[in-house]
Amino acid sequence: SSGINAEYGDVQLEFVRIAPFVRAFLVPDADGAFKVGFKVPDVYGVYQFKVDYNRVGFTHLYSSTQVSVRPFHHTEYERFIPSAYPYYASAFSMLGGLFIFSFVFLYHRDPPPTNACKSV
Repeated sequence: SSGINAEYGDVQLEFVRIAPFVRAFLVPDADGAFKVGFKVPDVYGVYQFKVDYNRVGFTHLYSSTQVSVRPFHHTEYERFIPSAYPYYASAFSMLGGLFIFSFVFLYHRDPPPTNACKSV
């Protein structure tokens, strides 16, 4: 068997631009492959995936892969973002309030004045 035994859980992956943005432990799966999942920063740049593993009795393991990251364009985001539902609700409630206010303002009539003083 070549590589690192899956019994060691101290292998770290770094996602680096100038300084590490993400540093996470790689988790071995049933096949012996190491995996990790994380969210990439929403910042333009050239990043590197780095693994630098030193352990007594094993060969030094170093791997570095360079990738480019760019944020989504405004047309690439989801149509309706679930975390924005409170803002959608507030916009529609303001629209409903404006409609009710307009209806009351346009169709409300004051009662006709009554003459309190009568001439004799």
